Amino acid sequence: MHKLISALGAAALIAALGQPVQAQSIYATLTGVVSDATEAVVPNAKVTATNMASGDVRRTSTNGDGYFTFASLPVGAYKLSVDAAGFTPYELTDLQFTGSEKRNVNITLKVGMTTEKVEVSGGVDLVAPVDSGEKSSVLTTKQLQDFSVVGLSATKLIKILPGFAISGTGTENRSNFSGEVIGINGNGDGGSQSAFNNAYNVNGLPTNSLDITADGAHVSDPGCNCATPVNPNTDMIQEFKVLTSNFSAENAKGPAVVNSIMKAGGSAFHGEGYLYARHFGMNSNDWLNNHFSTAKPENKYFFPGGNIGGPVMFPGSKFNRHRDKLFFFSGFE
Repeated sequence: MHKLISALGAAALIAALGQPVQAQSIYATLTGVVSDATEAVVPNAKVTATNMASGDVRRTSTNGDGYFTFASLPVGAYKLSVDAAGFTPYELTDLQFTGSEKRNVNITLKVGMTTEKVEVSGGVDLVAPVDSGEKSSVLTTKQLQDFSVVGLSATKLIKILPGFAISGTGTENRSNFSGEVIGINGNGDGGSQSAFNNAYNVNGLPTNSLDITADGAHVSDPGCNCATPVNPNTDMIQEFKVLTSNFSAENAKGPAVVNSIMKAGGSAFHGEGYLYARHFGMNSNDWLNNHFSTAKPENKYFFPGGNIGGPVMFPGSKFNRHRDKLFFFSGFE
């Protein structure tokens, strides 16, 4: 028994050491300098970043040069608060961050009573990108919900991004992707099942010139530099980002990088259930098929799904009772 326990412990240690380090491309970085009206820096100011969805709080203090930084911020909206003795508290809300962003905000405090407060909303215009000349396009959760796609794969949305064009004939039905969910990866029993698989050109480059990542991990098929094991579901991801040039070294491949970031649970429970149904009887044929007297594909798809997220809690326990420590999100289709 003792040898068995030792062996299990060693296996657990090896597994823990073997876990890959999380890529930084799914996190954001915020830096800044706190000063007063005379542009003199304010040291030891208390700076707080609060995730507006989960209530998760991160705290730091400015150094002797008035500088502060928050690294590895999960994507989402944040509230930034600054407090310093002898100055009016400052609050900046609705700071939106996307994956791998590095942004800077310089804050000017005014002398006043601590009972007063300076509040600024819509701070996204005040936060400037720094240390990056990348050219990228980001689709947020709302955009993913508003755009129509064939099936539920967010990869279909790359056709609306700058620099992308459908390869081949340029028609939707011939973009090497039918929207089916049969088969795995780019080529399964149901044929090509990824919008990435030789279907699009970016900035005039050959097809399959993409690096595909999910939550910062490389998931593209190394055999063809195309497709993913699982198509990113529009109802289950928070952000879909495409980097086309000048991106940082943390995205080591290219020449174009496509990254999806999974949704995260918040302080409240949210979920949904759905059934998507498609039938060829409600589809029209495209012009090219009609010109060559080719019948439209007789595709019929019916697939249910759902997702749920929220704080991790245990009945009868005080664990995470403030709903600000541990969260979960899970989806199925």
